[in-house]
Amino acid sequence: MSDEGTQTTRLSPDDAFSALGSETRVRILRELGAAEESLAFSELYERLDLSDSAQFNYHLDKLLGHFVHKVDDEYALASPGERVVEAILSGAVTDEPRLERTATEQRCTDCDRRLEIEWQNGSVEVYCPSCESRWDRSWGRVGGPVEADSGYMGRLPLPPAGLDGRSPTAVYRAAQTWANLELVAVAAGLCPRCSATVTRDLSVCATHEGDDGVCSACESTFAVRLTAHCTNCIFSTGTGAAWGLLATPELPAFLFEQGLNPLAPENPDHLDTVLNDYEEDIVSTEPFRADFTFAVGDEQLTLRVNRSLEVIDTPRRD
Repeated sequence: MSDEGTQTTRLSPDDAFSALGSETRVRILRELGAAEESLAFSELYERLDLSDSAQFNYHLDKLLGHFVHKVDDEYALASPGERVVEAILSGAVTDEPRLERTATEQRCTDCDRRLEIEWQNGSVEVYCPSCESRWDRSWGRVGGPVEADSGYMGRLPLPPAGLDGRSPTAVYRAAQTWANLELVAVAAGLCPRCSATVTRDLSVCATHEGDDGVCSACESTFAVRLTAHCTNCIFSTGTGAAWGLLATPELPAFLFEQGLNPLAPENPDHLDTVLNDYEEDIVSTEPFRADFTFAVGDEQLTLRVNRSLEVIDTPRRD
């Protein structure tokens, strides 16, 4: 985008391949990718088990600024670095775009205010200037999760190319579609980055109090949260558990019956509302049973699931 405040710094393919043209530099990226948190210089150097710290520092400097970010004297992968690690078997990226927080033409489905977005480290972060935050922390920032600004609705993954030639509103809609497709893949047990298997886990907040916003115990509006991790690359994601039901026959059938296409929705906001503003009822914890109720207009669907998110019943509601 050239007229909406977006600036793109581009690394040429030759420069990108040159920066990665060293076994030591690739090892640096892989160690940062394998780390759960950002690493100090000494810890990263120790993990590589090199004998020459000056040579290590030389190679690390060649990666800084595009593939690696330095935050508070610690090092973490930037989005292109993540792509290199995730895509050793499948590809790479060369762009590092910049989109400051800006308003879109998209309206919040709760308060009708214009949503705002910014691009950060491979994701479009979404905010409503009036509503309560849906999440307390942003997990898409360099160096690990940080406290989110007020009105934080979450983040939507979008590669750098998704910003090219698009207005902020078009960027938001593209990110919605991209995120939906990624979550459909995750629901089916498939990594959307490298195609390997993902493991899925449910976390349940036993003391959840999120009726009026984000629960202070779990930092989410969802009592049951789904996390997924790729068994091959470093891809991971987290969302409300209901998104994991997109691979079941029942939920997509209900959505299609109500005129909502979860793969290519004509109204992404309507679909987003249905899949994020649903009712949760934890029936039991041992064994785990939960009811998720989705509503489209006057029509409702309740699905009872187990810990594997398998639908075991479709109870009727009075």
